[in-house]
Amino acid sequence: MIEFYGEVTDYTKRRTDKLRKRYFSNWLFALALIIFVVALVLLITAAGLGWLYAMIFAVLLAAAGAFFRFGPIKKNFNKAKWLFRVQIEGDRLTWVQYLPDKTIRKEKNLNGVKKVYRTKYCYYIVFNDIANAVVCERCLLKRGTFERFEYTFEGKIRNLEI
Repeated sequence: MIEFYGEVTDYTKRRTDKLRKRYFSNWLFALALIIFVVALVLLITAAGLGWLYAMIFAVLLAAAGAFFRFGPIKKNFNKAKWLFRVQIEGDRLTWVQYLPDKTIRKEKNLNGVKKVYRTKYCYYIVFNDIANAVVCERCLLKRGTFERFEYTFEGKIRNLEI
C-alpha cells in the first residue's frame, strides 16, 4: 500500500492553481482559434456583419485565455485547507478530502490513469484532465516508497516544470 496523508503546502497549492489555469487557457485559445476561422469564412462568403461579431467573440476568448495564462497566481491559500488522504492499493486509488463540515471520498481504478506528472515537490495523477488531478505531495508520503509509486505508474510518468 502507498499512502499520502496531510495538508498540502501553500507552494504546491499555488503551482496546482497555475497548472489548472494553464490548462483552461489552452482550451480558450483553441476555441478562439476555431471562432476566428469561422469569422474568416464568414468574411470570405460575404455573410454580412456576422464575421465581425465572430471576430469580436474570438478576441474576447483569446483575451480571457491570456488572462488565465499570464494573470497573477493567487498568493494566499490559507483559507482553503487542502487536507487529503490518497491510498493506492492493488489496482484501486482511494482519495479522501477532509473538509470542516464533511468528508468527500472517491474510489477509482488505476487502469483509468492517463498520465502521472512528476514535479520537484509532488505528483499529479491524471484521470480525465489536469483540472481534476489527484495531488500527491512528496513530503506527505506516510506508507510505501517513491520507487513503488513510480513502479505502479511505470510508462505513464512524465516530468513537468511549473
